[in-house]
Amino acid sequence: MFVGINPGLRSATVGHHFAGASNRFWKLLFESGLVDEPLTYEEDWRLPEWQLGLTNIIRRSSVGIGDLSPAEYQAGLGALERKVRRYRPQTIALLGVTIYRMLFPYLCRPKLLDLGPTKARLADTPVFLLPNPSGRNAHYSYQAMLEAFRRLRKEAGAQ
Repeated sequence: MFVGINPGLRSATVGHHFAGASNRFWKLLFESGLVDEPLTYEEDWRLPEWQLGLTNIIRRSSVGIGDLSPAEYQAGLGALERKVRRYRPQTIALLGVTIYRMLFPYLCRPKLLDLGPTKARLADTPVFLLPNPSGRNAHYSYQAMLEAFRRLRKEAGAQ
């Protein structure tokens, strides 16, 4: 189960996940081997074909994550835990260090966070940390993002 922060304005307008022109999520899914054919945001409904799901921690859209408050992340946590209990994913893949820091601040100090498996669990499900695929994320190169998505595929035992 992939967990994004919140819908961007474009995604909210068109009603599909990761619809921004510079977002790399769909390309990363295919190039990492998590799906075996290229998909676009308009095909987000097809993810269950690969036993994948996608949700957000915060429902409201925003221009950027700077518009979101820590309280909104915490408020979204209960709904996320209910989804995890309902769908029982093998792994929760958080799309962004920001989500991880907001949900698990006690696991973030003092060291820098590494992408990959974490010590965190949500509703007794392991949490895997991926970079945010937004085009605004300049902290990771595309190659580093792709390596993290490939590691998720290997660690989760995906196709």
